[in-house]
Formats: sequence, structure tokens, C-alpha cells
Amino acid sequence: MKKLAFSIFAAALTFGANADVEPAGTSACCAYDGLFFGLGVSAVDAGVKTETTYAKGVTGWNSTDSTPSVGDPIEGALGIDSNDHDTRFTGNVTLGYGKRIQEKAYIALEAGLDAGQNSNFCHPGIATTEEKKYEVYSKNNGLIPSVGLRLGYIHPETRNMFFIKAGAAYSQARTSYVDTYIGSITEDENSEKYFPLAYTGKCSKWTPIVALGFEKVTGKNFRTRAEVEYRFQTTRSFDFDNSAEKAVPSSEITQDYSGTVKIYNKAAITLRVMGIYTVK
Repeated sequence: MKKLAFSIFAAALTFGANADVEPAGTSACCAYDGLFFGLGVSAVDAGVKTETTYAKGVTGWNSTDSTPSVGDPIEGALGIDSNDHDTRFTGNVTLGYGKRIQEKAYIALEAGLDAGQNSNFCHPGIATTEEKKYEVYSKNNGLIPSVGLRLGYIHPETRNMFFIKAGAAYSQARTSYVDTYIGSITEDENSEKYFPLAYTGKCSKWTPIVALGFEKVTGKNFRTRAEVEYRFQTTRSFDFDNSAEKAVPSSEITQDYSGTVKIYNKAAITLRVMGIYTVK
């Protein structure tokens, strides 16, 4: 990601250095040239998917015995998957520097931040084996910083601009698998015990983004922007391991199983509108 950010920055400096200097008094609008900042709102559709890619071990207790014992060995039966998405509204800020080239072309380097509430997903009480309960909790982080390079075309008569943007955004998806024994460890039903274990993993990565947008000059140093942005999907896997004697604090009642869960920080679509002010 450092190489990508450096390449974007180097490209911006190269274009800026080679840009022709326009003579004073040109008819092109000065609202595009210089340091700018913006404020706006966004609608973000994103989500989290989890998939158990491997599971092996023993689970459950033999309820027909007077003394609880380890259940039958199973393989591939511990998988619990989830697939969620959510549309949330965020505020956003941007800061950057842009310059026209030959009046009609435009280049800008900018950094932005979408800020909103986390998207939380819950799948409680998923029972997969006798006397066992599994739950899945996932979330998308509501803070998403980004950096990008914009290339635009300015219509000479209307002074409106159409642009494309390419860059990267940092997003995080997190999931927790909660494994609880809900049975009784003795013949006395009143002695029912709960022994939860949680296995947590996260996918935090810089991922590519692309966007298409439109800007309209509405004042000497002010313009409005509308854009649609696509953020690509990222994935990461984590292992879980419930070793003996972890589920129940007794050497006579054990569980042994392990596996791998794959987290998908799903592709996201963002619709964004902003007001941009160029500092003069």
C-alpha cells in the first residue's frame, strides 16, 4: 500500500510540474485550481460474510450416559456461515490539491474520510449439535479513510467537470464466533452450566477504490460534487482451536476441535454528495 500511495503522489507531482502555465485573464474558472476542502454526506452499502473453510474434531456430549462423556468424532460438521450487508449514512470530509492543465484537463490528489456508525450483525442461538449453541457476531467499522488521484475534463462553456478517481481505502471487518455448552454437567438439571468461548478474527486492509463523478461550479471558489465509488472486496482467514478442558473445567469432560474461518469484507458501493471550497 505504501508503494501505491507513493506512486499516486509521484504522479500528481509529475503532472503538476509539466502542466502549462495559463496566462492571466483566461476565461477558465479559477474554482478548480489550488488547495481545497469539502464536506458532505454519503450512503454506503457494505457487509460481512463468514465461511468455515475447515473444521475437524469432536463435539457434544452423550446424554444417554449417567456421566457425561465426549461425543462422537465428526469432521466438517462445525461450519457456521453468515452473510450480511447494511446501508448506512455517513458524513465525509476531503482535503486535496488540484490544478487545470490546458484549461480543459484537471488533476488532483486528495485524501478523504467517511465517518459513521459501525454496522453490527448478530446471529444468536444457532444450535448445530446436541447441548451446544453457536453465535456469530460481525461488524463493519464506520471510519473509512482513503486517498485518491482524480483526473477530469472541464467543459469549456458550462465549466462543469466529469472525472474519474482511482486510489485506496482502509476498511475493517471483524467477526466473533461464540461457542457455548448449554447442557447440564451432572444429573441434577438445576446445575446447568454455560461455558462460552469466543474465536475472533478481523480483516483490516487497504483495498483499491474507483469512482466516477461530476462537479459543477456554483461560485467563484465553490463547487458541488456528486460521485459513485466502488470499493473492492478483501478477505482474510483465521484459525480456531478449542483444546481439551477449555469448554468445561473438568478433565473428564473435554472437547477437541479446530478449524479455519474465512472473513469477507464485502465489496462496497458509496454514493456521495459534497460541497467543495477552493482556498485562495
